[in-house]
Amino acid sequence: MKEVIVGHGGDYLSFKEIDFSIIANDFRFLPFYRDDLFLGMQAMNIGIIDPNITQYEYILLETYIEKEKTPSFEAMTVGAFSQMWIFALYEILRLWRDRRYEFSKLFKNGGIELKLKKLSTDDEMNITLLDRRKQLEKYGEDQSFRNEIEYCWEQLEPVYRMVELFRMNMAKHAAPGKSNAIPMAPGYGRINMLCGALDYELIIDRNSYELLNRRDVADNLRNVLLNIRANKKTP
Repeated sequence: MKEVIVGHGGDYLSFKEIDFSIIANDFRFLPFYRDDLFLGMQAMNIGIIDPNITQYEYILLETYIEKEKTPSFEAMTVGAFSQMWIFALYEILRLWRDRRYEFSKLFKNGGIELKLKKLSTDDEMNITLLDRRKQLEKYGEDQSFRNEIEYCWEQLEPVYRMVELFRMNMAKHAAPGKSNAIPMAPGYGRINMLCGALDYELIIDRNSYELLNRRDVADNLRNVLLNIRANKKTP
């Protein structure tokens, strides 16, 4: 018999109670995002679209209750938006994780100067390249910057693992790192009767599942960003 692990305690704020500015504002001011104009814009996009999807989720729930049956079009719309949001969040978090790993490896191996030499400075119009050089230079020179990155990743990693689980189940039809653990119905979700988001049974291994929805991820991300703000690790 499969084991199902519930990912949320069950308390969801109403639409009007949610502070949607947390993701839209705080996320883009994390290290790496705040010093990279276009990467910061991608992080901000996660927060900009979150209230729209949340509203769709609550409308789905209201319609379901009113009609006493699943409204197919609304459910498919919420499912599509939810998966696209998860995929986008996964990519922005994975880039953050990979850059942290790359910079840390270069620092430990004494390879930052060599890497900087390989990053061309000929194209002064390439803002992304210039930002990358500045970040790498700062990483090599500033211990507090390195400490901030490590602290933020400690906070972000649990959210990243949630998103990774979602992404692997939906996009790869497998569990993370376990290609033989195949979900029964990847992408199929049931309406959560408290918030309207779609609950998915995400496979962890052959006998274990975790019950999660997009709202769980958004709420966890908000909590992480608030915790980082409270500890004054970001400006």
